[in-house]
Amino acid sequence: MLLTAKNFILSLCFLSASCWILGCNNSDQKPAQQSGGATKSSNSDEIVIAMLPKLTNIAYFEACKKGAERAAADLGITLIYDGPTEPSGAEQNKFIDTWIRQGVDAICIAPNQPKTLKRFAEKAQAQGIKIITWDSDAEESGRDFMVNQVDDQQLGELLIDDIAGQMNEQGEWAIAIASLDAHNLNSWRRFSEARAKEKYPKMKLVETVVTKEDENLARQKVETLLNAYPNLKGIIAFDSNSVPGAAEAIKQAGKAGKIALTGNTTPGKMTQYIKDGILQSFYLWDPRDLGDLTIRVAKAVVEGTELKPGMKFEGHRPLVFSEKDSTMVILSDPIRFTKDNIDDYDFGF
Repeated sequence: MLLTAKNFILSLCFLSASCWILGCNNSDQKPAQQSGGATKSSNSDEIVIAMLPKLTNIAYFEACKKGAERAAADLGITLIYDGPTEPSGAEQNKFIDTWIRQGVDAICIAPNQPKTLKRFAEKAQAQGIKIITWDSDAEESGRDFMVNQVDDQQLGELLIDDIAGQMNEQGEWAIAIASLDAHNLNSWRRFSEARAKEKYPKMKLVETVVTKEDENLARQKVETLLNAYPNLKGIIAFDSNSVPGAAEAIKQAGKAGKIALTGNTTPGKMTQYIKDGILQSFYLWDPRDLGDLTIRVAKAVVEGTELKPGMKFEGHRPLVFSEKDSTMVILSDPIRFTKDNIDDYDFGF
C-alpha cells in the first residue's frame, strides 16, 4: 500500500514537471499583432481607416464626415474620424502618431501644413499603413494617393474669370484666404493670380489677408480692407469661412453691388447673402461625396486594388485622374451657385 502511494506521488510529480515545461515553451509564442502595433489578430479581415480633417468644428468638414460614415457603413469597415479644433499641423501630427501606434490600415489626411507631414507619412508606410491625402495635398510626403475635390487649375481660373467679369476686367481686387500653408487653397490662389496677370492686365491685386479659418476674423479683416482701399472692386475668398465673413463685411459697409465677391463656401451659410444681392456667385462641390470617395479609395488601396481611369465606385462618376499626377483622383467639376440654382441643392448644412 505504501509503495503504491509512493509511485502515485512520483507520477504526479512527473506530470507536473511535464506540464510546466510545456507551459514555458508555449509562453514564447507571442500573440500575433499587426505591424502598426494594434492588438487585432493578423488573420482578421477587419479594415480600420482613420480620417483626419483640417479641423472638426466647421460645417464643411462635418459634411465630409457624413459622407465618410456613409461609405464606411456601406463597405463594412471601421472608421475613425477625428482631428483638431484649430487648423494646426502640429496638432494633426499627434493624431497621426496615435493612429500609427494603433496600427490602423490607412490614414486619410487633409493636411494643414503639408511640409510637416513627410516624417509621419514615412513612419506609417514603414509599418504598412497606407497614406491618402484628401481635400488638400502634401505632394512631397510620399503619400500613396490623393483624392482632390476638383482640378486645381480649373477652379482657380474659374474664380478669377468670374470676378473679372463682374469688375469689367479692371480695377483693384484683393484675396481673403484661411492659410498660406494649405496646399489646396494656395494652389487655387496661384492659378487665379497667374491668370489675372496673363488675361486681365487692367486688374491690380492690392492685398492678401489671412483669416485662419475664422469667419469673424474674416469679417474684421475685410472691414479693414474696405477702409484701406476705398477703390476696391472685387474680392476672391478661397475658403468656407472667408466667404461669409467677407459677405457680412460688405453688407455692413453698405457696399453690396459695389464690390464683387466670389469664392468657395457652403450653400447653407450663403443662401440669404445670395438672395440679398451681397454676392452673385460662389463655388463648391458636394463635401459628403468627397468624404465618401476618400474612404472608398482608401479601402481599395489597402486591399491592393489597382485604381484606373474609368473605374466605377458606387455613387460616383467613373474615376477621373489628374493629367499631371496619376496618383490624384478628382471628385467632380466645381458647381457654380447663384440665386437661380441655390435652392436646388441641399448638402445637409
